Amino acid sequence: MPTKGEKQQNPPPAEAVRAATRRRLRQPVPRTNRVCPRFSDPEWSLLQHAAEQAGLTLGGYTAAAAVAAAASIDPNAAVADYRRGIQELMESNRQLGAVGNNLNQVAHFLNAGGQPAADLRQLLHRVEAAIAAVDEAVAWMVRR
Repeated sequence: MPTKGEKQQNPPPAEAVRAATRRRLRQPVPRTNRVCPRFSDPEWSLLQHAAEQAGLTLGGYTAAAAVAAAASIDPNAAVADYRRGIQELMESNRQLGAVGNNLNQVAHFLNAGGQPAADLRQLLHRVEAAIAAVDEAVAWMVRR
């Protein structure tokens, strides 16, 4: 039993018993340039998991991934899916804006006493489904 000034030593947890994560290869000259990115909690969790799977420290994994993306033949490929997704969402937003304009014209016609076409309800359901799909895609992109 430890005395008053001593702390009881607990055995290390099972994770600490595993081999320590390895560091990136050292260079003969210290690296002098630094980037300090910031991450959301979900991004941070993804990075921690990926670094653990690669057997690297978090900083080493982040640096290796950034250098690998930059050194590839097409540096945009690493972020192309995300950017393409954003561009597609922007295009769908533009198209939904045009649909909204058409719906305003339909509403004006109906308010002026016009008779609705038989398939108007089906059209409105399709528009609602398209808006819901875009909302779902935006939520997915935000969670990434």
